[in-house]
Amino acid sequence: MNDSDFLTLLMRHQDGTLMPDELAALEAAMREDAGRRRLFAETQVRSMALHEHFRRDAFQRPGPPQRRARWFTRPVAAMAAMAAGLALGLFCASLVWAISAPRMTSERLFALMNGGFEESSLGRGFPRETGVWSGDEAAIREGRLEFLATGSDDADPSARAISCDVFQLVDLRPLRKSAGAGGDPMLELSARFADARAAGTNPSVTFFCQIYLFSGDPALMHQTWPRSIQEALASGSAQVTTLGRDAHGTRTLTARCLLPAEADFAVAQIVARPNLRPAKLEGLSADDVKLTLKTAPELPVRIVQR
Repeated sequence: MNDSDFLTLLMRHQDGTLMPDELAALEAAMREDAGRRRLFAETQVRSMALHEHFRRDAFQRPGPPQRRARWFTRPVAAMAAMAAGLALGLFCASLVWAISAPRMTSERLFALMNGGFEESSLGRGFPRETGVWSGDEAAIREGRLEFLATGSDDADPSARAISCDVFQLVDLRPLRKSAGAGGDPMLELSARFADARAAGTNPSVTFFCQIYLFSGDPALMHQTWPRSIQEALASGSAQVTTLGRDAHGTRTLTARCLLPAEADFAVAQIVARPNLRPAKLEGLSADDVKLTLKTAPELPVRIVQR
């Protein structure tokens, strides 16, 4: 594999769009080349740090300037520490990458309910309790969530309806013991999306897979969503834009974020947004939504399901 092909696979890994054979090729390339392993690690750290920096910058409230000594927020400081650890480890002879032994252990979280959409229960509006799917107009048919119509937010019904959003609140408090078992815990929310329209169909549609972590009572979140996004302790997002069926088929997106110790619950959000409005939503669906806890996210790994 030449450098250009490696960089292409690396960027697609960041987007969560690698096929299994491409992931295997990426791992093989890193196994054979220490420089590529170093580039992979640096890219992962920069991606998380930039995402957190721009998220906080976008929602920054006007206020007195902070002292320079307090420039780093806690999540960014944690990422900087992780980057320093990686930089040190990369030059140590004793470094063992997780793509060899030992591998990172990850745990599929069953706190995310009905991720395969086997049950047809689906609420309307932002959810009031954990463990249920609820949101804009959608339907569960044959094990898939079908996006049917765009909708506005409960806390701001006068806002424009630009996307079809479906949510689930996830209680994270039972994870605190396992999250503290070692390493820097990371949550990954993944979902598989399909655009069954004919190839080249306009308008284009952007699918999103997003996760936000909060402290407090999840039953109150519906009162302030989406304004409360600015209060998130951490967040992750992945997206892809489609124009009907193409050679890629379904697209799997993975949103990642570090798991702070004070996080009480997560908002899992899957979205279909037509890029021309008004637009009728047809042939757009999602399935196989998973939440995974990684207990040592600083190294590239292949997930071990328990």
